[in-house]
Amino acid sequence: MKMEEMVLPILLMVLIYLVSKMNMINSLIMIEYISIMVIITMMILIKTVNMENHNVLYFIILMITESVLGLSILISMIRTHGNDFMKSSSVLKL
Repeated sequence: MKMEEMVLPILLMVLIYLVSKMNMINSLIMIEYISIMVIITMMILIKTVNMENHNVLYFIILMITESVLGLSILISMIRTHGNDFMKSSSVLKL
């Protein structure tokens, strides 16, 4: 698989993420998809260049911590406000 084929889905998901910010859960799913595609792209790049892959492990650790923080924010927002709509005015008070 070529690198150009891997960059297009990442750019499309970034564009969709920037355009549609309706629910928090949808935004988190899009961010996770972008992170997974970046990991796959990094692995392909590392295999073609014959580099060490410890940087991918650092990125995976950062992705996991980002996921945990996103889910904790989502849970606290649902507990306090009752929904996960990002466009509601009460979300800005967090």
